[in-house]
Amino acid sequence: MERREFLRHAAAGAAVAAAGRLPAVLAGEVAPHSRIGRNERPAMRYARLGRTNLMVSRIVHGSLHTTRERIPLLARLYEGGVNLFDTSHVYGGGRSEEAIGEFLAQDGRRKSAFICTKMDIRAQLQAKQDPYKAAMERAEGSLRRLRTDHVDVMMLHGCTTLFDYVANEEWLRAAEDLKRQGKARFIGLSEHARPAEVLQLAVTSGRYDVAMVAFSLVKGTWGSLGRTDIPTMQPALEAARKADVGIIVMKAGMNAPQIVAQVKEPRLQKKGYSPFQLCYRYVLDIPGVAAVTCGMVNMSQAEENLAVPTLELAVEEREGLRRAAAAGGVCGFCGTCLDACPARVAVQDILRFHGYYRHGHRAEARAEYASLPPERQAAACRGCGACEAACPARVPIRRSLQEAHRALA
Repeated sequence: MERREFLRHAAAGAAVAAAGRLPAVLAGEVAPHSRIGRNERPAMRYARLGRTNLMVSRIVHGSLHTTRERIPLLARLYEGGVNLFDTSHVYGGGRSEEAIGEFLAQDGRRKSAFICTKMDIRAQLQAKQDPYKAAMERAEGSLRRLRTDHVDVMMLHGCTTLFDYVANEEWLRAAEDLKRQGKARFIGLSEHARPAEVLQLAVTSGRYDVAMVAFSLVKGTWGSLGRTDIPTMQPALEAARKADVGIIVMKAGMNAPQIVAQVKEPRLQKKGYSPFQLCYRYVLDIPGVAAVTCGMVNMSQAEENLAVPTLELAVEEREGLRRAAAAGGVCGFCGTCLDACPARVAVQDILRFHGYYRHGHRAEARAEYASLPPERQAAACRGCGACEAACPARVPIRRSLQEAHRALA
């Protein structure tokens, strides 16, 4: 889409939002010619991202750890048909945006890809210190690092602590101005800990085109981060579907190895799928979900995730995954163990860091673990078992802490 056409569409979209009307065209009812496709390859699958009409790859690159050194990984994903790259100015202090900007600036790739970036203006919103100005400045910085004059989706980052600000008029005024100026085609938000509530608020406001929400097969939260489970999300997802808000899911593979280790369905074992492939595929099959964002740090993970959209799960296999997640033994980071532990060991943080370690983020996981005070690390566990007695998911916490300490210390 040329810039002139883009501005025309943006102005029309702003007029609809100003009138408080949702688009009449819902998912599945849009004319094929109005769908916007880019970098579509036969090996990838694509889905319409709500009323944006963007046909996005069902696997999205989540770039928390992306740097210039990982540009070859970006190239492999692009060759595999990934056409949406998610980032934020807070990732690596802007290095993620710089790397994606450098990659997409080569060989005309920017015209063949969609960019979603997220702005963090939490401090300004909470302090009521001109969030409009902060939003406009953040956007300009992101565009500069991304080497582009516009992004396809601009999101309000981390609404966990912004529950009261989803409908903040200063932020939304900035968002609409960015659309009118042609610097953002669509507006969204991301949410970790209260995704069902925040998604409902976003849908009710009628101002958001896209939502990136965290949920998975197991339920739980930890501090300012977390996610909920699929049944809890269903009413909000249905509301989003009716309003034609595009949904991208993050954290969909949380604790995938532990879930799949309990699966009794023999056909899943025979197929040789990895735990993360199974959990991503499960979430992609949920009505209303357009894509899953995956953080990838090596080629092995890239190849594995590129194969996810073409995997097929039978009804019995999906049910086997659901039963395994519900059966217990998988940490949902609910925090019950913290209240039970007389030594105040940081159980949920330690197990979370171990999860990062197992998924390839070894240096980052060890650094996070080292930042814990010694009296809160796993070695401080007295082995009393109070945490296991209280754990609603029946996680073998003492053994898990020992395994985490061996990996992270």
